[in-house]
Amino acid sequence: MTAEIRLIGKRHVKPSEIVLLKADANYTEVSMEDGEQIIISKTLKEMEKTFTQYSFFRTHKSYMVNLDHISSIQMNGATKTVRLKNNLNAEISRRRKDAFLLAVRSRA
Repeated sequence: MTAEIRLIGKRHVKPSEIVLLKADANYTEVSMEDGEQIIISKTLKEMEKTFTQYSFFRTHKSYMVNLDHISSIQMNGATKTVRLKNNLNAEISRRRKDAFLLAVRSRA
């Protein structure tokens, strides 16, 4: 049985169903595999503690991606982005780029 995480109230989801976590002030937008968007009243920093044990990586101060849902990585000059399922994009900060690429390669 795959572990489940309690998001809000009695709502439990499998980490594998989550594509992207995006910071929004003191909230986090959770993008699900089926396209559903869930708003959680926790910061991305708080959520990071739970999700790093799964296949998630913090690519930027505002984004945390599920490494299992990456479609492509684009490195165009100063712009570095990860394209995920459902046409979602997340920025990659220059400070986290090398660690992110290493994490992606180690999963291949």
